Formats: sequence, structure tokens, C-alpha cells
Amino acid sequence: MTSRLRVSFAIAAIMLCGRAAAQDLPAQDPPGMKNWFGDPFFQLTRQIDSCPQPLGPLMSEDEALRYSHHRAERGTRCYQEKRCRLPSSYDYDREIAARIQSDVAEKRLPLPRSTLWVLVQGRRVWIQGCVAPGYRRGALSAKLKRVPDVELAMEEVRIGAGGAIPYRTR
Repeated sequence: MTSRLRVSFAIAAIMLCGRAAAQDLPAQDPPGMKNWFGDPFFQLTRQIDSCPQPLGPLMSEDEALRYSHHRAERGTRCYQEKRCRLPSSYDYDREIAARIQSDVAEKRLPLPRSTLWVLVQGRRVWIQGCVAPGYRRGALSAKLKRVPDVELAMEEVRIGAGGAIPYRTR
């Protein structure tokens, strides 16, 4: 085998390995978008293939600047009004996210057949994604409201394969 042929095989093998590895990587953030505030956002279930991923906490720098005052005010108001034990309502988010993940893993929070993501922001929880037909709207948010320190839980889900996606997608 000539050295040129060996080099060609090596390049082809590297390209194939790169393609296979890229298929396993998570989707890249859209250009100029990022999770500026570090809000917990994670996938909870993965049983419906055709469900598009929510945009979640990703936003442009301009959007982050617009939201920053509201977040600062909302975060501290909770403490000032003595509704929060921590100085900011956003200080609860990682703990709430960990509790949701733990409750699902330990079967304390049963879920329907679904593909779901969770976003936690300032003691508020959004559950977004797709659920199988027969799901009773409101059941997920009712379960999440029972998680300690959750102030408000909202669901934005598509039931079944048809219909509009009720959230911003990547």
C-alpha cells in the first residue's frame, strides 16, 4: 500500500469517527444565545422521539440585559416580604432542580410516557415537552407544586403527535 493511500484511509477514518462522535454531542447553543443567569435546565424523560427541544433559559445578551433588573427585583422582593428564607428566590433553584431529579429517579414523582425538560427560575418551574395521548392537562404542574420551595409550576406540553408546540424551540 502506498503512503498516499494510507494517508487517504487515515483521513477517511478520522472523518468517520468525527461524524459518529458529533452525533452523540448535545445540540450546540444557537449563535449569540446562552444561559446568562445559570438557570437549571435539564431533560427529565426521553420517550417520544419527535419532540423538539425547548429553548429553555437561552437568550441573547440584549434579552439578558432587559431581564436583569426584573430578576434582581423579583429575587430580593421575596426575602424582603418574608416569603423566602434565602436572600434571593433564585438561590433555591439548584436545590429545587436536584430535588425534582431525585424524586423522578426514586419514583416519588411518577411521570407519563413523555419527553420532558425542566427549567427552574426563581422558585418557578416550567415543564416543557411532549406527552402521550390520554394525558390529563395540569397533572404535571400539580405534582411539581408539591416539591418543597416551589412557588409556581407551569406546564407547556403538546399532547400526542399533532398540534402546536407551546414553547420556544432551539
